[in-house]
Amino acid sequence: MARLKNFVDQDERRNNFKKIEKIKKEKRSVRGRIIDDWIIDSPNSDLTKKEMQEKLDELYKKGLRRGRVIEVQKRNVFIAEENEKGLPETENLWLCSVAKRHFQRAHKERNFVVVGDRILFEPNAELQFDSDGQPIDTDLPHGVVQHSFLRTSKISRKDPMHPEWEHVMLANIDLVAIVASVLNPEVRWGLIDRFLVQAEIEKIPAVIILNKVDLLENEKLASKDFLETYKKRIAIYKSIGYEIVEICALKPKKNMDNVKYLRKLFKGKLIGFAGHSGVGKSSLLNLMKPEFEQIVDENPDIFYKGRHTTTYNSLLQLDIGAYAIDTPGIRSFDINNYDPITLSYCFPEFRPFKCKYRECAHDHEPQCGIKQAVADGKISKERYRSYMGILKGVSFREGEGDSTDATMIADLKAREQKRDEDLAKEEFLNNEIK
Repeated sequence: MARLKNFVDQDERRNNFKKIEKIKKEKRSVRGRIIDDWIIDSPNSDLTKKEMQEKLDELYKKGLRRGRVIEVQKRNVFIAEENEKGLPETENLWLCSVAKRHFQRAHKERNFVVVGDRILFEPNAELQFDSDGQPIDTDLPHGVVQHSFLRTSKISRKDPMHPEWEHVMLANIDLVAIVASVLNPEVRWGLIDRFLVQAEIEKIPAVIILNKVDLLENEKLASKDFLETYKKRIAIYKSIGYEIVEICALKPKKNMDNVKYLRKLFKGKLIGFAGHSGVGKSSLLNLMKPEFEQIVDENPDIFYKGRHTTTYNSLLQLDIGAYAIDTPGIRSFDINNYDPITLSYCFPEFRPFKCKYRECAHDHEPQCGIKQAVADGKISKERYRSYMGILKGVSFREGEGDSTDATMIADLKAREQKRDEDLAKEEFLNNEIK
């Protein structure tokens, strides 16, 4: 009987434990929703513009400061304090953590603090300040991030590991520089199209920068067919109205006019650099003379093999009166699923043409103005194929469009493999002769 009573008591304790855990979970859930004050100027707030400013002034009086996130490493956030003009002073760095209460948020982002974010942080209580309000007796003062401001723009994709999450890559930028290499690795036009869609959604100006153009002079790498296709693609984007700048970051003197044009284009802006792995974003950024030179392998052979060197996002001040966010190269860029009306608007060349049905998907509907424009040569087949690939959610690792591109990708890989084999054979023969 004693053993039976003991068993009953244990079973009752298990049930009580489950009930207690359920109550705790519900309380945590409710508490997380109530104190979700991460976005200080949330559009859901009922405060007027004047009331919001009064709220901010009250927080400033309590010692909170405005800053810009310049680097994120796990839970450590490096912040540059902003000056009166709202510009980050990258020489005044703070090392902050995020207030623990914000980790209870039910968010769908891979990282809700990203480089470029404008935030409010609270200095640690033990810090002492001079007459100018700067910390003394420390080279890297510490603080806690309490709030973030609403983002004015962002470039994001689906997280490769968790497709239901959003991976914000760039925040609060004025211009997105989509960098690609013409060869090694070969330019992925589908990847460029996906970046352009994101730029159109966020109303961010975009410039397409094609690097390593000196490789086009190598007949062993750039065949006549490749050059013809490449020039056709350039003409397509220029006809739409996108800016394209061709450059070789390792040999800037060969295209100095384009380097000067980029410096002029970037002046006074926060530029987000994005693109495929190994396309030379860091080398290009070094031409803009950042405060810290980006690590690039000095061996030019490594540069032309498409090896990436950037491992995390960082915000840098440029000597041309601008700021830049350098990002690691990506292998895929799978964006959100948009409805046909929204997505077709992100293809500027689609806008002048009208369809019989207002909600036309431009797929197999009758009397479709877009399909007719493609047939008439007024819209390129390549861009239409990219549109269909994004609409149907078909994505390849290289960032190409719909399923008909599978043959193109296989051909591309075969050509790259043949080039490598021919170069290796030529190198072997040269060594034999020596």
